[in-house]
Amino acid sequence: MRGVIKDGSSEGGSTGVGVLLRAFRASASATLGRPILQREVADALHRSERWYRDLEGGMITRTFTRHELDTIGTLLGLDRVQRRALFLVSNGGGLSGLEAQEPPRISDELRFLLDQQPFPAYVIDANWNVLAVNTSMAALFPWSTAPEANLMRWLLLSDEARDQHLNWEADAEVCVRMLRDAAVDRPHDPDLQQLISDTRQNPAVRDLWTRGAADFADHYDGHILRMTLPLFDGQVTELVTHVLQPAGLPGCRMTVLTQRTTREPAGEQPAQAD
Repeated sequence: MRGVIKDGSSEGGSTGVGVLLRAFRASASATLGRPILQREVADALHRSERWYRDLEGGMITRTFTRHELDTIGTLLGLDRVQRRALFLVSNGGGLSGLEAQEPPRISDELRFLLDQQPFPAYVIDANWNVLAVNTSMAALFPWSTAPEANLMRWLLLSDEARDQHLNWEADAEVCVRMLRDAAVDRPHDPDLQQLISDTRQNPAVRDLWTRGAADFADHYDGHILRMTLPLFDGQVTELVTHVLQPAGLPGCRMTVLTQRTTREPAGEQPAQAD
């Protein structure tokens, strides 16, 4: 059979088919308020309960057919990213993990686009290493200009990020979901595995990995960050992430951060001092 992979979960974050199926079934059971039995999934797949039990237990490794993925996805209520993760795990990763790519290079045209942005903007590679920033980004986040700056390492490991992100745990949870998704796409990428291992040294991050085994995200476009930043004198600022994918840099992303304006609800006026 194609796509045979070992079951289990490593410190680096790689996940086997059985681990993922158990996590998805447990999550679906919690959502429905009743346990979804192995027998139910086996019946839906027209397989024996023993066969499915062996599949979850890692005794069987196989590539899922499209019909099987659709059947499991419908029964367990999997979203698009979860179905993609199950497909990638059963196939031993995605094409991006097999293609040898040259180190990304920021073209003059992309650099021009970055510099023309009036808002903070940056480009990162597939492992969240910062490749380029514009002036606004450098002023708002000085850490991004440091040698070997990495978005994930800063947000998940630095005290500065913990202080500036008012909803740090929610923002970190999105990061962990993206790392988990990258891990099933590129299970043999040593730099990615090292990044995951390093960030899991933070007990709070490790706890997020443990609690959200069924949660995946392949982008953070539209995510809202509530922050207190020195450049704004510590006032609460809401930044919205807008993620673009340059066609000439596969796996890389350009992110623009716009500031969201908070308005008073209609019909209400700010309190006046006596």
